Amino acid sequence: METVAHNPLELGKYAKETRSELGLRQSDLHAYTKLATRFIGEVESGKETAQIGKVMEMLESMGLELVVRPKSDESMVNPHSLGLSKGRFWSSGDKLPVIRVIARVLLDPVFEDLQILKNHFGMDMILSTWKQLQDRDEVPAPILPITKKFLRELVVS
Repeated sequence: METVAHNPLELGKYAKETRSELGLRQSDLHAYTKLATRFIGEVESGKETAQIGKVMEMLESMGLELVVRPKSDESMVNPHSLGLSKGRFWSSGDKLPVIRVIARVLLDPVFEDLQILKNHFGMDMILSTWKQLQDRDEVPAPILPITKKFLRELVVS
C-alpha cells in the first residue's frame, strides 16, 4: 500500500507500522543494517534531523522506497474559493498548498474560518498543521491560547 508522509512524524509512524507488520524488532533492523537501535527509534518517533541517507537505508531494509513527486491537485486549493472571512490571501486566484492556507488561518484564527477548513480538509489535517507550526516554533505566544481554545471547540463541534 502506498502512503504519503507530509512530515518526519508521519514517515516514522509508517516505518514503525511496516516494521511491526513484518514482525521485526528494532534490534532485527540493527542486525541487518548496522543502524543503531536508538537511531531507528528516533526515526520512528519523527526525529526531524535524522540523516536522510540512513533513513533511506532503513526504509530500503524493510522493502520500502522513498518517492518524490509533485503534489497532486488535491493538495492545492484556491483560498478565495473557500469563503474565508478575511482578505488573508492576496494572490490572484492561484492555487496554494492546503497546508499553507491552514497555517495562515491558524496563525490569525477566526472560528468560522476554522470550521470551513474542517469541512473541506478534515480535523486531522488541521491538527497536523498546528503541530508542525508549534514544533517549528512558528506560533507567536499571544496566538497560542486563542487558537488552542478554537481547536478544542472545533473538535467537539
